This record gives sequence, structure tokens and C-alpha cells, in this order.
Amino acid sequence: MVNTTSNQPAEKPDFELSEQAQEITESLFKLVIQRIEEKDGSISFSDFMQFALYEPRLGYYQNNLQTFGEKGDFVTAPELGQLFAGCLANSLADYIQNAQHAKILEIGAGSGQLALNLLLALAKDSTFPEQYLILEPSAALQFQQKELLAKNLPQYFSKIIWLSDLPSSFDGVIIANEVIDAIPFDRVIKQQDGWYQIQVSSSDGEIVERKGATISKESLPDILSKDNSFPVGYQAEVRSMTQGWIKALYNSMNSGAVILIDYGYPQAELYHPQRAAGSLKCFINHHQHDNPYQYIGIQDITAHVDFTHVASSAQQAGFDISGFTTQAGFLLETGITELSERKNDSVTSERQNAEHYSISREIQQLLMPGQMGEVIKVMLLEKESAGKIKGFSLQDHLHRL
Repeated sequence: MVNTTSNQPAEKPDFELSEQAQEITESLFKLVIQRIEEKDGSISFSDFMQFALYEPRLGYYQNNLQTFGEKGDFVTAPELGQLFAGCLANSLADYIQNAQHAKILEIGAGSGQLALNLLLALAKDSTFPEQYLILEPSAALQFQQKELLAKNLPQYFSKIIWLSDLPSSFDGVIIANEVIDAIPFDRVIKQQDGWYQIQVSSSDGEIVERKGATISKESLPDILSKDNSFPVGYQAEVRSMTQGWIKALYNSMNSGAVILIDYGYPQAELYHPQRAAGSLKCFINHHQHDNPYQYIGIQDITAHVDFTHVASSAQQAGFDISGFTTQAGFLLETGITELSERKNDSVTSERQNAEHYSISREIQQLLMPGQMGEVIKVMLLEKESAGKIKGFSLQDHLHRL
């Protein structure tokens, strides 16, 4: 065994699960145990993660309990306010004005807040796209998105289209904000005689982990396969499905660009010797921990993105890697300072002090290294792109890949 982890929390949480949440996690736990037994006693971590996040009607991104923002399990940049979307609109303005068919496709639109704020900003500057497409596999989230956008953008709602799969012929910009980190990954561990997969198994009715088959060097990130300095017991996440996902994006496009926004690092920084337990994290009710076998189906499971692998996959697919920067660099170049000043100047309500504080707090969370500013990266991929997309010159980090 690598590590034994029960489905029960190590200590009582300071929040209560609803009856529906309890039913979901118990049902998924039983399903995982059943699938383990059907697969001769173990499954890969990526298979477990697929159940936990995407099992129909039960998985975290498929059940109807999913909420975002302060009332959800975690906060993403678009939920903080309008500045993030305003900067993204500034980044895309030139492309939309110059492209013959200016469409935007958002993958995994979450609450719909980014789509709403981005479209409002683009409409304000008269750079509204020909269409705004949303690829959202969750029926529950689709319902939330449609309700929000129909209420707040009735005049543009007919231009917003939901898809069940990638289009076969797309010209425009694809936006994927915190999508790659939700792609299932495998976990590996270093042993004296090589690298092994961490398998998910069961013992006495509980979920446990055990050492699986050895992993070939070809299946590992270059730094893990070539550097012998990693100590025995070192664990890491390997998200091999990213390559197929990137290739699918490339095949769906005639021309345009892809903007990837996610938590992560270049390979040399992600697989650092000091990060010996990997970067796996779970989020529930704004609590963060590292036990994926608690609260199955009602907590998010994630790990940092290996942007070196993303870039390599993109190049193999045929994309040009046109930009790589931090979220702070991207937002500063696309006008977050000017947007915040304009927003502060427009505040005239009796709650002026509270509004100014809210804007200041939003900027701090978006830009500061200890918040989202440095750990979130922005990457630009292009395929015969028709216009300039801004945000990648002020802090050019391509050399770090």
C-alpha cells in the first residue's frame, strides 16, 4: 500500500452536509467500490476522478448542487467582479474588429458570470462578436447560465448558443478559464526501481491507495524521466489527456486563437524537489484539503497544470505558442488599472467606502502574488489568427517553458 485513506473525514468538519449531498457522496462511494471490484481490485486515479467529477447526475460537475463564488466551494476570477472580464474584452477588441467571422467559444462556462461580464464589456465598446458559443457538458450548469444570461442580456440572448461538443469548423477565439485543471490526471510515485502509478483500491469497505504498475519513461514528463534526483516517495500528477484535448481544439478550428487561463507552472517549477507530495487539492465549502476520497461528488478535485506539457502538446497539434504570462501581467497590460480607476470614479452611492473597498479587494486578489496574480498563468495559442490579441508583451514568460 502507498497510503490508506478512508472515505470518512479525519475530523468533524465545521459545516453540515445536506441530505441530498449525503445521498450523492454515498451513492458515488458505492459506485467506485463496485467499479474497483469489477476491475480486479483497482482502478487508475484518473478513472476515479472521472467518476468523482463527471459521473452523470452524481459527479461534482454533473449534479445540481454545483455553485460558484462566495456561496460555492471556491471563487474564480470572473466571480470577483467585472475587472477580469473587462481586461479580457480589451485583449480581444482588435481581433474582433479585424476578423471576418468574430466568434467566441467559451469552454466550461461555470456560473456564466464570465460570459455575462465579457459580453457586457464588448457591447459597451461596440465590439460584440458574431456569436458567443458555450460548450458546457453539465445540464445543471447550462440551466444556471441560460437563466443568468437571458435575464441580463435579453437583447443579445439570441446570439448565445450552447453546444454539446466542439464545432467541426470554427473561426474565432476559444476561451478556457480553469478548464485544464479539471481534466482527470493520474498520480505517480518514485520508488527505488523507478516510477509507479498510484492505483485506487478498496479494503474492508474503504477506499485505499496501492502501488500499481511501473510507468515507462515515455509516459512521464521529461523532467521526471530524465532527472534522477527525485527522492523515493516523491509523488506527482500526470495529466496525459491534455494532449488529446489540445489536438481536438486544433482540429475544430479553421483559424483563430485559444486563450488558456489556469493555475499552474512550467515543468521545472511544477515538479520541484520540494513539492514532494504533488499539488493535488480538494475544495468544499471554501475548505481546502488533500483527501480526494472524502465527500466524493460534492467536492472539487484538482492539481496544478504543467504548462510545458500544454505547450508541447499544442506544438505537436500544429498551434503556434504566441504568448505565456502571469495573470497579473496579462491584466496590467490590458488595462486593469484604468478600468478600476474608471469604476472608482463612477461610484456615487451612499455605500461609497464599501464600493471602493470592494474594488481594491478585487484588484488585490487578481494581481497579488500570494493570491491569483502569479500562480495563474495565461497562454495564447494561434492558428492562422486574423488579429492581434493583447496581454502577453508586458511580462513575456515564454522562455520559462
